[in-house]
Amino acid sequence: MDMTLDDIIKMSKNTKNKKQRRVPNKTQKFSNNFTEDKSAKVQRYMESRSSLRQGAIAKRRSNFQGNQFPAAAEVARKAAIAPLQNRVPNRNRVSNWNKTR
Repeated sequence: MDMTLDDIIKMSKNTKNKKQRRVPNKTQKFSNNFTEDKSAKVQRYMESRSSLRQGAIAKRRSNFQGNQFPAAAEVARKAAIAPLQNRVPNRNRVSNWNKTR
């Protein structure tokens, strides 16, 4: 192949290598209305990558602490707040703490 260096350079150049155009922001609306803004956020969220979306849903599911067991939650809350009962300490147990076995 008898090609000059200039011919090789011309062939190696890609003339069709145009930069991709960015998507215009004309479709995005900026509103002060909370409900419209929230629906737009939800729409953007649903259009995001599915792996991220699944991770966020799993995080919400693991952090969910609804009223599944209201009675148990109330008992646990009272137990955490309640002061310790005045118990008579077992003197034998206290004296045995420092003894070696």
